[in-house]
Amino acid sequence: MGAIKTVLFGGEHLTEGQEKFRKIFMYLVCGGFTTVVNTVSFLVFDLLVTQEVNLSIFGYEFDLMVLLNQIIAWILAVVAAYVTNRIFVFRSSGSIIRELLSFAAARVVSFLVIELGIFSLMIAICESGFGIPKETAMFVIGSFSFTYLYLIKVLNSIFVVVANYVMSKIFVFKKEDLKDYGTKEVTEEA
Repeated sequence: MGAIKTVLFGGEHLTEGQEKFRKIFMYLVCGGFTTVVNTVSFLVFDLLVTQEVNLSIFGYEFDLMVLLNQIIAWILAVVAAYVTNRIFVFRSSGSIIRELLSFAAARVVSFLVIELGIFSLMIAICESGFGIPKETAMFVIGSFSFTYLYLIKVLNSIFVVVANYVMSKIFVFKKEDLKDYGTKEVTEEA
């Protein structure tokens, strides 16, 4: 149990290199969990809400329900990501309000640029560039069809995880608020 606790929360006996590795590992685990939350909520919505609401912008036709689905999946993923990043990755003791607002702001940027922007661009490339409708099944398991839309969703999630780590490290979790066991202060004796 001690090793699991050390991996989850760190410990004073970890070297700086071990602590950096632990943080990256935990970020990937938490990012994986967040991706699962995002993807599962996206799939559930897609399976439960079958109505299409098509809109044409600049000659490109897209389904507003897919974007609404992205928004719902994103909100659930942001909540999961903040909680897991605060507890397991950065182990922050900073102001929850400040961090949550900064975290949400950083996530809004990645949401607009990656979740909606790059996601929509990848759909457009798939449909217009390659002539493959997003509903085209790649493979079927039982009654579930894994479509190109789901492949695009998974690929897009990889971009999101990388961008969000960088923004969290730079803008959200302040160094002075982190419990960082990996750095040992060296005192000089005169």
